[in-house]
Amino acid sequence: MSVLCSPTESPPRILLDTFRNPGLLDKPFSDIKSAALAFARDRTKYSQGLQSVKLAVLGGFNDHFLIDFLSLCLFRRCIAAEIVSSGYGQFLHEVMVGGSTLQGNPDIVFLFPTHRDLRFFAGLDATREQAKAAARKEAEFWRQVVEKIGRSVVLVSFDQPPHRTLGELSGFSCSALHAHARRTNELLHEDLPPAVSLIDAEALQCRLGALWHDAYVYTLCKQPFAMAALPTIADTMAAAVTAKMGKSRKVLVLDLDNTIWGGVVGDVGMANLELGPETPEGEAFTSFQKYVKALSERGVVLALCSKNDPETAWAAFREHPAMVLRPNDIAAYVINFDDKATNIRSLASTLNLGLDSFVFVDDNPVERAWVHEQLPEVAVVDLPENPAFYADALDRANLFPIAALTREDMTRTQSYRAVAIARDSGRVALDIDAFLSELQPVATLENVGRGSVDRIAQLIGKTNQFKLNPTLFDMTYISENPESVTALRLSDRLQDYGIVSVAVTEPCDGKLEILNWVMSCRVFSRRLEHVMAQILWRKAELLGLAGLSLTFVASGRNGIVPEALESVGFKSLSEGGRYEMNSYRRTVDHHMTIV
Repeated sequence: MSVLCSPTESPPRILLDTFRNPGLLDKPFSDIKSAALAFARDRTKYSQGLQSVKLAVLGGFNDHFLIDFLSLCLFRRCIAAEIVSSGYGQFLHEVMVGGSTLQGNPDIVFLFPTHRDLRFFAGLDATREQAKAAARKEAEFWRQVVEKIGRSVVLVSFDQPPHRTLGELSGFSCSALHAHARRTNELLHEDLPPAVSLIDAEALQCRLGALWHDAYVYTLCKQPFAMAALPTIADTMAAAVTAKMGKSRKVLVLDLDNTIWGGVVGDVGMANLELGPETPEGEAFTSFQKYVKALSERGVVLALCSKNDPETAWAAFREHPAMVLRPNDIAAYVINFDDKATNIRSLASTLNLGLDSFVFVDDNPVERAWVHEQLPEVAVVDLPENPAFYADALDRANLFPIAALTREDMTRTQSYRAVAIARDSGRVALDIDAFLSELQPVATLENVGRGSVDRIAQLIGKTNQFKLNPTLFDMTYISENPESVTALRLSDRLQDYGIVSVAVTEPCDGKLEILNWVMSCRVFSRRLEHVMAQILWRKAELLGLAGLSLTFVASGRNGIVPEALESVGFKSLSEGGRYEMNSYRRTVDHHMTIV
């Protein structure tokens, strides 16, 4: 039983809001603490219907309280976690002997050492070369620890010690422990296997300040952090889990007036908007646009939802000299005077994404409350009154975590713009076959290699709507079994969409068993499922196998899959979600060139 607060305390209202309130960390610590206990006490009750994950936490400190908060932070991200811990002082022993913490086959392992666990510090009298050699030895030791774990790992980097015995030289002198920790972190980032995710402990320290180290709490219970630091640390860990599981949000929906610029453009006119360095408020909106632009450049899709005249709004985008965001940065938009919940549903339809992929940002608390009430799947960020802190509020919510940055991430906005254009064109096309043919699509078989393995693993993890079952394959498996992976890249006259469909297969009982098959929602209605079926059937023929087989597991989000399977020729066996294809005949023209 947790001892954070009395077990007789009734579940507070905050617990009921954790699904959809990104501002959890802005609540009083006492409320968050009470919510953590309430959830720990009735975890089974609150976790029904959520996606589950098994975690192990291996840390060099007492992580008992942290785990209570981690469970709550995962719950607010719609994940039910079973968490085991190595216990104080036992984490390296657990790794070396394969102890009980790892014997339960956790899906994700957190390795959470601190500066107290550094083993090869050379000392203050070390030369520069000796200090570098010590850091290399340190990084190699921890790399071997990670490899010994042998599972999907999230490594929390080494924090900085609390006391600077060398004063201002502590962070720079080659012989300081601070520099040793920093150099080790850099080497680990360079040398760790690509399947390992990192959490930047120094960034967390910066955010938490004096809360990161608490000498009294450490002497009391061997926890190095102040109790009030636990929600932020736990939520950062929870965000890393969502990235690993492919549950990160994808779309940032922006209001316009008083959100990305100051003033109501329809009232004050474009020339009188607060935007640019001339005023403090104008500079604040410019800074927020820069932050949003940076999110877009690394793969967050931007959409607009504003009550405005469209021509007036777009004129500001095109003509205002201080605008950072431009029309090409926006993947989709609804600018009218309808209610915003209805308009966000329209955006979800246009982009072919579930509402749980969306984050909504609006300065108006009434609009936020309406979307919060009508669309509980959408994450609604509560913006502060001062626009100078808009970026902080969105950044703290940590709704767009990434496990790795791929080439497809950096072109995602243009890809979704092409989806929206294609959908709009498709709505007016009288002949869908003519429309698809006119796009001049090309499906390319992508080899498994250094440039593609990240994206293949990411697509399997992140895809939810077209996915046979929950089976995951990490980058190690994909790299070691390239012959089992069929990856398709789609391009047409509008866009190169990157790798958009992956199937993992193996021969089994005379057939080619499809262990899992995923397809990006960006290419629904493009008949790529027919292309993949054709390719997989040919693969089975080349292996001398009699057909294709697979297992479908309903998740509540992949309901489109059975109809798609039947459309390409699979027959349901009506037992355990099993499907087979014993003969192949192309049922529709997919209009794609396969290369």
